[in-house]
Amino acid sequence: GERVVVSQLIRSSGVYFTASSWHDRQLFGAKVIPNRGAWLEFETDPDGVIAVKIDRNRKVPVTDLFRVFSSQDPKYSNEALSNEKIKSWFQDIDRGAVRYIEATLKKDAAKNLDESYVEIYRRLRPGDPATASTAKNLVDSIFHRFERYDLSAVGRFKLNQRLDIKTKKDNHLLSLDDLVAIVREIIRLNNTPNSKPDDIDHLGNRRLKSVGELLQGRLRVGMARLRRIIQDRMSTLDRDTLS
Repeated sequence: GERVVVSQLIRSSGVYFTASSWHDRQLFGAKVIPNRGAWLEFETDPDGVIAVKIDRNRKVPVTDLFRVFSSQDPKYSNEALSNEKIKSWFQDIDRGAVRYIEATLKKDAAKNLDESYVEIYRRLRPGDPATASTAKNLVDSIFHRFERYDLSAVGRFKLNQRLDIKTKKDNHLLSLDDLVAIVREIIRLNNTPNSKPDDIDHLGNRRLKSVGELLQGRLRVGMARLRRIIQDRMSTLDRDTLS
């Protein structure tokens, strides 16, 4: 039979704040949904630790993600990111804000950048022996390469709008500032009585995926596959006789 491509109403890429009930309080979290790439799901544990799942893998303290993203940030790339510096990003929210970061740092087995890469790698590839360099290559390729990760123009717009970010208009990758803004908002929601999560079913949070876009997505998958096959063949064939 012939195949038909039909437009889809999908959840727009961007950031959504979620809540789960625990006893008589709400614990807030967030989902960052890109157009292409790994999902990030943040959650607040009952003990105040803020952790993140990358593509539905096991949770890792969010402070590890801060460290690995700081290595790509010109403001921090040359210096080690201290715990004091991390805490300073949250001090102005309210008196109870830094508690969450302190609880998270206490839970965080890593104390520096290399260890943070390894902690994240262990969640993504359980059972694989992790060295700092293999961990760095994997984690950086997931988040910092455009062919693997793309928020899209819509996702960037929605993220900026929800977090009130004025600066980045055309960057489709996530930055350290984005992550900090997300965690600040999670803490603000946790500490504000009667906070409500975002309504994921609201039509303002959905968009139409048109036929052209769906076809483009399939084409990208096909091209990526072709590229991989060519690279595999080139690596096994003799260079001198390659045509």
